[in-house]
Amino acid sequence: MIFPVFAEVPGYPLVFVVFWGAAAVFALAMARHLRVFAATRPAFEQPRPFGAIGARFAGLVEYALVQRKMFKDPRAGLMHAGIFWGFVLLTIGTANVVTGGIIESILSAPFDGLIWAAISAMQNVVAVIVLVSIAWAFERRLISRPRRLTYNRDALLILSMIGGVVGTELLAEVFEFARFGDQPGAFVSTALAGPLRSAVGPASLELGFGLLWWAHIVLVAVFLVYLPFSKHLHIATSFPNIWYRKLRPRGELPAMDLEREDATFGLKSLQDLGWKDMLDGFTCTECGRCQEACPAWNTGKPLNPKSFIMGIRDMSVEAEHGLNLIPNSPIVRETYGLDDAAPDPARMASPIVDDAIPYDAVWDCVTCGACVEACPVLIEHVDKIVGLRRNLVLEESRFPTELTGAFRAMEGQGNPWGQPASARLDWTKPLPFDVPTVASMAADGRLDELDVLYWVGCAAAFDPRNQKVARAVATCLHAAGVRFAVLGQEESCTGDPARRMGNDYVFQILASGNVATLDRYRMGERTIVTACPHCFNTIGNEYGQLGGSYRIVHHSTYLAELLASGRLATIPVDADAGSASGDHAPGTVTVHDSCYLARYNGVIAAPRDVLGAVDGLEIREMDKSGKNTFCCGAGGGRMWMEETRGTRINAERTRQVLETGAATVATSCPFCMVMMGDGLAAAGEGAAGVVALDVSELLAARIAAAPADRRLPVL
Repeated sequence: MIFPVFAEVPGYPLVFVVFWGAAAVFALAMARHLRVFAATRPAFEQPRPFGAIGARFAGLVEYALVQRKMFKDPRAGLMHAGIFWGFVLLTIGTANVVTGGIIESILSAPFDGLIWAAISAMQNVVAVIVLVSIAWAFERRLISRPRRLTYNRDALLILSMIGGVVGTELLAEVFEFARFGDQPGAFVSTALAGPLRSAVGPASLELGFGLLWWAHIVLVAVFLVYLPFSKHLHIATSFPNIWYRKLRPRGELPAMDLEREDATFGLKSLQDLGWKDMLDGFTCTECGRCQEACPAWNTGKPLNPKSFIMGIRDMSVEAEHGLNLIPNSPIVRETYGLDDAAPDPARMASPIVDDAIPYDAVWDCVTCGACVEACPVLIEHVDKIVGLRRNLVLEESRFPTELTGAFRAMEGQGNPWGQPASARLDWTKPLPFDVPTVASMAADGRLDELDVLYWVGCAAAFDPRNQKVARAVATCLHAAGVRFAVLGQEESCTGDPARRMGNDYVFQILASGNVATLDRYRMGERTIVTACPHCFNTIGNEYGQLGGSYRIVHHSTYLAELLASGRLATIPVDADAGSASGDHAPGTVTVHDSCYLARYNGVIAAPRDVLGAVDGLEIREMDKSGKNTFCCGAGGGRMWMEETRGTRINAERTRQVLETGAATVATSCPFCMVMMGDGLAAAGEGAAGVVALDVSELLAARIAAAPADRRLPVL
């Protein structure tokens, strides 16, 4: 017998034809997908073959093997882990079958067969786990039906195939043991084989074994053939998608070369996507976690990040319709004028907007990154949406009319408020101390004395409410003895709003000017402190694209370091401090995390450290906090756009604030300050007595005398 391990299997050699034929079809179908990928642009973060292997491998373990993000929903995480790990571990048995029993032969020799016995026991256990998990999955899709899931026949078919593959393998082993005798280790099959042996005759057992064994192999083959054409291709693509994930800062958008005359600005069609963007589309699991996290979708707007990514995949599949599974030879293509080596050019050039995503949905995005944070396979939604905006703005001049004023103001006056640069220091007038400018210190030859550049930002310079925040920050720095200065009239908008709204032309004008100013004063040698997370993100993560490299720190982090070093001290909150009405307890505060601070840059503890330094101040956390924060609604340029669809995002966030019963909502972002203030005002009596304050304002109001002989080292 050539294959003694499978002597009982009728027609065993045919397994090589069935399985490896299916594997060949799978490989050819995947190659057809790759031909579509080849028609796209290089990826923004073009990975080197052997670059950052340590970081990429660690990510593969964390997100693909351990599946950390799946467990943000513990029940779904357990179910998916049961199916995934069980299916993976059971492939050992399938691999043994399709290789002629080589694996079993190798592992049976050492330790007198104990290793293979242990593997058999493990496979019996995981087979049961998979079948239970499959039943649980059917319950979710047919009975409980969570709102975020996509419901279609494809998902049910895939679950049925997986259940069938595992079930037939387990039952075939049960019939095999009942007819031909038990094998060590497989205790579940052995337990089930005993009663079956007593109830069924040998001929029937042998027939049942043969049918179930071949049913298992045929189902495996069908699964392989079907998968490349299925919406569950993520089973094969999630690993490479996670491996090639974006390692650059999440807050860094792809760079644009505005000098290239032959380039498409932004993303218009499939051929403008990077190959990694296309891979994202094929990797979508349709789990709906991005949809569930999206503040726009949750407030009744047409933006659905899941539908967007699925739309890109569907367009890609349609572009493959002109591709044969097996490409014609060059002679055939030349003779008949066929070119099946390239995808359908008309579909590749079809606009993504109004096909994969509605036009209005493109502008509903607040670029908060909640979708990216929620995605278990690390799909990048925001970069693509901003890419679509770039094309609409720079090539089609197709954008909401209210953005025209903001674009003109940023390009003409250097700020979206349209205020003159001469007013940038008006916020300092009520202060009892002078705030020097960098230019004045340089003129006096005192630039080397400067510890910190305070980057004020446009909102704190021109918005009356946020001017109070600027004064609070300056007060804290002054009280700590920090030698700081501001740019004053030389400061300009960082360009963040323009870039997120798709106008990279205006962004590059503003950013280049700021880089030149900062470099002129050698700010690469000093620390920049800002109270605006958008300025913080843009200067720290994106100015490098224009040659600017700076150490920028958010004011909450810097103030926390001042407190920890003893440069600042606080006095306790009085028992009746922060008087509030109704259910809002005095002396209580809830923290609203800015998306660009917490989610994009991981600054979560610092605002709480500042608040925690004030004795008597009780922090009450919202359910959506930290990296899972809920956007205020102002990001992505939405600050300058009307919100006419659905519920206002800041109204929903205000509702979450009021649920805590806190008397104060602490912010760390000027945009959040405006939106939270407006939301509380619109909430009426339910928000009576509740105020929005920046963490620096809460700290400045409780500053006590600190030792004057201690200087803060340059941080």
